[in-house]
Amino acid sequence: MKSISTNIYTFEDFIKGNYLYVDKTRYLHKLVSEYKGQYFFARPRRFGKSLMISTLKAIFQGKKELFEGLYITETNYDWLEYPVIHLDMGSCVADSTEEMKRNLDYLIDRQAKLNDVQLNNEGCSARFQELIVSVSDKGKKVVVLVDEYDKPLLNRLDTPEVEKLQSVLKSFYGVIKTTEHAQRFAMITGISKFSKVSIFSDLNNLTDLTMTAPESTMLGYTQEELEENFDEYIDALAEAQGLSKYECLDKLKVWYNGYRFEDNAPTVYNPVSVMKCFQNLKFNNFWFETGTPSFLIKLLKEKPVDFGDLTLSAPSMDSYDPKNINPLTLLFQTGYLTIDSCETGPLGNIYHLRFPNQEVSTAFNFTLASNFSANTDGVLRASCLM
Repeated sequence: MKSISTNIYTFEDFIKGNYLYVDKTRYLHKLVSEYKGQYFFARPRRFGKSLMISTLKAIFQGKKELFEGLYITETNYDWLEYPVIHLDMGSCVADSTEEMKRNLDYLIDRQAKLNDVQLNNEGCSARFQELIVSVSDKGKKVVVLVDEYDKPLLNRLDTPEVEKLQSVLKSFYGVIKTTEHAQRFAMITGISKFSKVSIFSDLNNLTDLTMTAPESTMLGYTQEELEENFDEYIDALAEAQGLSKYECLDKLKVWYNGYRFEDNAPTVYNPVSVMKCFQNLKFNNFWFETGTPSFLIKLLKEKPVDFGDLTLSAPSMDSYDPKNINPLTLLFQTGYLTIDSCETGPLGNIYHLRFPNQEVSTAFNFTLASNFSANTDGVLRASCLM
């Protein structure tokens, strides 16, 4: 059986290394087949956003040979090659606006070199705009891929610098709208969605796929995908744990399934967690390995959550302002809570939330709740929200 990997995020390496790849190109084909499009897509950590961005990059670079046997090669997609500007914002974490601007300049310079253009402007936003237009002027429209767009802010939400950093990023990302004429395609991914009064006021042209039904299972594994692609791994895990196959499937569902990203969508597994389970041949809480952001712990201390009322309105689910954060919104967007059910109220949809699975519930209780033990009753009730 093919090997599985939880630490490779480049599609080309996935394929050339002969790792098991769950085919998600059906969803990507729908997006790339449009004449042009600009999209935003958010998912919690460890859900495969970087791999998706890398897969889109390979598609737009015309690397059809990498996709042999996958859904997209059975379609009439044209496989034309386009210049790609790929920005990984995970490397732009900074303590000051000056450091942020230096980091952005480095990314832009690197992309200019890869696309063989010379930049003359000063200032990261002006240089980003010059980069897109200059590459497009060479003959083909540009593909812009931005991964972890919110990483520079998420790591600084609890600092005085957050508003200044936010202003720099707002101007920088605004270039994606002003250069729309020079683009073939754009995709921005991250964990959270900041409100239109913070970053997205200049990006109202993006189509938000985060909670749309067709894309609700674009990342993560459905039950069908898990059983189709990991059958031998499921057998090996069942044997190691002394379980029948059906018992093993039930336990996998309790531990790692349960994420729902649209009102009536099927639930999905966290892909990294379930693959780590297969690698280690045991059920464990792998959510701990990437840690819990300090800003989330601080926020919950300042704004305790009433776990007897886990409900959010549709606007609150959609986005938040870094200056006035609803902790439930952040818990949903970071993957600690997910949609349980939805009802239509007089002012729109009301979402009832819950912990997605045992792994996340355990992580919350022992990593977060232990930091504010005075809220004992809330902690105990949190354990029951599976």
